[in-house]
Amino acid sequence: MKSSAILCASAILLASLQPVCAEVLLQLPSDVELLTVNGQKPLSTSPVTLSDGLNQIAFRYNAQYRKQANSVRYQSDVLIVRFNETDQALQLELPNIDSAKAAKQFDESPSITLLDKRNQAISFDQDRLVKNGLQIGRNFEQEIFQYNQGQHPASITLAAVESQPQVSTATSTPTLPAATSAPSTAVTTSAAVSTAAVTQGTAPDSPTQAEISHMLDYWYHLADDATKAKFKAKINGQ
Repeated sequence: MKSSAILCASAILLASLQPVCAEVLLQLPSDVELLTVNGQKPLSTSPVTLSDGLNQIAFRYNAQYRKQANSVRYQSDVLIVRFNETDQALQLELPNIDSAKAAKQFDESPSITLLDKRNQAISFDQDRLVKNGLQIGRNFEQEIFQYNQGQHPASITLAAVESQPQVSTATSTPTLPAATSAPSTAVTTSAAVSTAAVTQGTAPDSPTQAEISHMLDYWYHLADDATKAKFKAKINGQ
């Protein structure tokens, strides 16, 4: 009987010494377009379940506001956030964009807040991934891959996150080279991305509906009244 009691106590002690599997839950606003999580396509939108430790997300802020009688769609640059948390429930917060002035202000200085489960702001690193020219068909995984090869404010390396993949994924994280010296600017040009895509045999992703909608609005507002009238007539005739 004494031996059984000792074995039972030992089992309880061993169980209490086992590490508890914790994770990080990240809640995103509905107008956030999540592009990559630790360099991969996201497996979910919100909430995002991550392993403890270092994590990186890339996203765009898609907002809509009224300008006189027109509805204006706003889309931010690709923003990158890197944070290191354990056993947390995080909430990403962005300022409300309700005017052209607010949109311009966010473009010039993106204001991002990460709150923990006690509603306290936590520290994180942020950067932006800028690509000039046409935005349709961008390969965000490839762009983040290129970004992470440099020593940028929010870059990561495989060594830092190889044990922190998205919790629900069963696929392995693509190999990322160790960080090397690079210019301090976090700009990915279309030429650099295209060259890398050809070298590695990858093709750009198909544009998302958000991208298509954004570009339609963009070109429509650039058109003159005659072109707008022709476009409306063409749409109404279909």
